[in-house]
Amino acid sequence: MYAEDSKQLIPTLERAGAGISNPKRLFATYMMFPLLDTTISWERAWDIYDSEGQKILQLASALDNESLFKRVLVPKLFGLEDNSRYYSVAMVLQHLLSVGEALQKRIPPLSHGKKLDGHVAIEDVKPYTHIDETIVTQFADFLQGYRSNMEKNLGDIHIDNTSEHPWFGAFNPKQWSILGMVHQIIHRRQIEAIIERL
Repeated sequence: MYAEDSKQLIPTLERAGAGISNPKRLFATYMMFPLLDTTISWERAWDIYDSEGQKILQLASALDNESLFKRVLVPKLFGLEDNSRYYSVAMVLQHLLSVGEALQKRIPPLSHGKKLDGHVAIEDVKPYTHIDETIVTQFADFLQGYRSNMEKNLGDIHIDNTSEHPWFGAFNPKQWSILGMVHQIIHRRQIEAIIERL
């Protein structure tokens, strides 16, 4: 479905934060994340987060400004809610920055046993704001410091201290690290799908 404005047809999508389908959410909650938690170390999760980030950076760096900021509707992808299917690559980078910064603020305090106040809202990390033309450089700078900033503030990553994800339930610091890894993979695939359709 599309809605028309004065310039273009805009896809009609579900509201931000509506989430993924119940079957996919249940699969992720009760099968995928528990399996990853038992088979992937937090170090490996951060390795994959970094390598996926470098792939994303390489893809984005090859685009001219017009292509970087052009919004494209992609097909439904596993883990991507409907509201996020009509992004530009710049919007994906802005979203990844917001989520990455949120992980940096969440994982270290949890690892030191602190209780985190406040509800995690998917809508708060949506990229529906002004995005600076330096977004690729911003993302590159963030990636360079992500792991070192996390590790220097890290306590017990396996501690039984959790905070709630709005779709998947309570995660401890290691499980939040795995979520970050999965999130990075999902949006790398989204960027590839956007570029295929430019």
